[in-house]
Amino acid sequence: MQIRTLLSHLVLGISVLSVSPVLAESSTRQFLWEQANAQASSASKPEEFAKAVSTYERLCAEGVIAAPLLMNLGASYVMAGESSKAMATFLRAERYVGSTPEIKQGLLAALSKQSGQQRKELPWMRTALFWHYSLPCQMRFWIAGFAWTLFWGGLFLRLLLRHHDVHTVASLSETGMFVGGVTTVIFTASVIVTVLQEVL
Repeated sequence: MQIRTLLSHLVLGISVLSVSPVLAESSTRQFLWEQANAQASSASKPEEFAKAVSTYERLCAEGVIAAPLLMNLGASYVMAGESSKAMATFLRAERYVGSTPEIKQGLLAALSKQSGQQRKELPWMRTALFWHYSLPCQMRFWIAGFAWTLFWGGLFLRLLLRHHDVHTVASLSETGMFVGGVTTVIFTASVIVTVLQEVL
């Protein structure tokens, strides 16, 4: 996909996505959002996209952090020639909503600009750690919480029936402890990495 087509899909498509709950707090924010989208949609030169970048960045500085804003900012960074910043911005958007086709296209466009070669696939690590990239941080947090509960439920069942010779229940409790424990470790580590990336 051509980078210009990517931009039109992102800016024109994502601009209609709802960021209104955040923007509704301030008419200035709403104005900046509409202004940035208009600048990005009408831009054709890197310096024109840089103006849109500046407006989107003002919104971020105002405390507006939402995936549509970050995706539009990332697309504008690509077109302004700031591929490293584009990568970081698309990855940040991914932390909020998980991997989407738009984010994948944005990352591929940024990588293509960075390397000077057309990229059709993202690094293999993203496939190997699909749960980390595909799911939003909040969902991974809840999965870790559920798995933690499953682990303790299995342990409680095991302790409760330790004097009874109930093979099926014992097997079920061991499975709950194992699956809950492993899932808790994997998803908790994933959430911690995401939180650290966001704060640092």
